[in-house]
Amino acid sequence: MTSSNDSIKDTLDVIRRALEDENDFSHKNDNVLILNKKINDDGTVKFLNKSNDLNEINNIIDEKLTDLLEKKMTQMLEKKIPVILDNYFKNK
Repeated sequence: MTSSNDSIKDTLDVIRRALEDENDFSHKNDNVLILNKKINDDGTVKFLNKSNDLNEINNIIDEKLTDLLEKKMTQMLEKKIPVILDNYFKNK
Protein backbone atom coordinates (compact mmCIF):
# COMPACT_ATOMS: atom_id res chain seq x y z
CA MET A 1 0.00 0.00 0.00
CA THR A 2 2.98 2.29 0.51
CA SER A 3 3.81 2.47 -3.21
CA SER A 4 0.20 3.47 -3.94
CA ASN A 5 0.36 6.20 -1.31
CA ASP A 6 3.73 7.35 -2.67
CA SER A 7 2.29 7.45 -6.19
CA ILE A 8 -0.67 9.55 -5.04
CA LYS A 9 1.71 11.86 -3.15
CA ASP A 10 3.88 12.21 -6.26
CA THR A 11 0.83 13.00 -8.36
CA LEU A 12 -0.34 15.69 -5.97
CA ASP A 13 3.20 17.12 -5.83
CA VAL A 14 3.22 17.41 -9.63
CA ILE A 15 -0.09 19.29 -9.59
CA ARG A 16 1.03 21.55 -6.74
CA ARG A 17 4.34 22.39 -8.45
CA ALA A 18 2.58 23.07 -11.75
CA LEU A 19 0.22 25.50 -10.08
CA GLU A 20 3.07 27.23 -8.23
CA ASP A 21 5.64 27.36 -11.04
CA GLU A 22 4.69 29.32 -14.14
CA ASN A 23 7.54 27.69 -16.08
CA ASP A 24 5.98 24.23 -15.58
CA PHE A 25 2.85 25.03 -17.59
CA SER A 26 1.65 27.40 -20.23
CA HIS A 27 -1.35 29.71 -20.27
CA LYS A 28 -3.83 29.90 -23.10
CA ASN A 29 -6.40 32.64 -22.68
CA ASP A 30 -5.85 32.36 -18.90
CA ASN A 31 -8.51 29.63 -18.79
CA VAL A 32 -6.54 26.48 -19.62
CA LEU A 33 -3.74 24.84 -17.68
CA ILE A 34 -1.55 22.66 -19.89
CA LEU A 35 0.79 20.33 -18.04
CA ASN A 36 3.69 18.38 -19.46
CA LYS A 37 2.76 15.39 -17.30
CA LYS A 38 -0.07 12.85 -17.49
CA ILE A 39 -1.52 11.23 -14.40
CA ASN A 40 -2.38 7.62 -15.23
CA ASP A 41 -5.36 5.73 -13.83
CA ASP A 42 -3.09 3.94 -11.38
CA GLY A 43 -1.82 7.28 -10.02
CA THR A 44 1.61 7.14 -11.64
CA VAL A 45 2.99 10.17 -13.45
CA LYS A 46 4.21 10.09 -17.04
CA PHE A 47 6.12 12.95 -18.67
CA LEU A 48 4.61 14.02 -21.97
CA ASN A 49 7.57 14.79 -24.13
CA LYS A 50 6.92 12.57 -27.14
CA SER A 51 4.71 13.57 -30.03
CA ASN A 52 2.83 10.25 -29.75
CA ASP A 53 1.84 11.11 -26.18
CA LEU A 54 0.62 14.53 -27.24
CA ASN A 55 -1.24 13.09 -30.23
CA GLU A 56 -3.01 10.62 -27.94
CA ILE A 57 -4.11 13.43 -25.65
CA ASN A 58 -5.21 15.60 -28.57
CA ASN A 59 -7.29 12.70 -29.90
CA ILE A 60 -8.96 12.24 -26.52
CA ILE A 61 -9.75 15.97 -26.35
CA ASP A 62 -11.11 15.91 -29.92
CA GLU A 63 -13.35 12.94 -29.11
CA LYS A 64 -14.69 14.59 -25.95
CA LEU A 65 -15.38 17.88 -27.75
CA THR A 66 -17.08 16.09 -30.65
CA ASP A 67 -19.29 14.11 -28.26
CA LEU A 68 -20.18 17.25 -26.33
CA LEU A 69 -20.93 19.22 -29.49
CA GLU A 70 -23.09 16.44 -30.93
CA LYS A 71 -25.09 16.14 -27.71
CA LYS A 72 -25.61 19.90 -27.42
CA MET A 73 -26.55 20.28 -31.09
CA THR A 74 -29.00 17.38 -30.85
CA GLN A 75 -30.62 18.86 -27.75
CA MET A 76 -30.84 22.27 -29.35
CA LEU A 77 -32.30 20.94 -32.59
CA GLU A 78 -34.85 18.79 -30.79
CA LYS A 79 -36.09 21.88 -28.95
CA LYS A 80 -35.86 24.44 -31.75
CA ILE A 81 -36.88 22.58 -34.91
CA PRO A 82 -40.53 22.09 -33.87
CA VAL A 83 -40.80 25.80 -33.02
CA ILE A 84 -39.13 26.83 -36.27
CA LEU A 85 -41.34 24.54 -38.36
CA ASP A 86 -44.45 25.65 -36.52
CA ASN A 87 -43.61 29.30 -37.16
CA TYR A 88 -42.80 28.56 -40.79
CA PHE A 89 -46.13 26.86 -41.47
CA LYS A 90 -48.13 29.47 -39.57
CA ASN A 91 -46.72 32.18 -41.83
CA LYS A 92 -47.61 30.32 -45.05
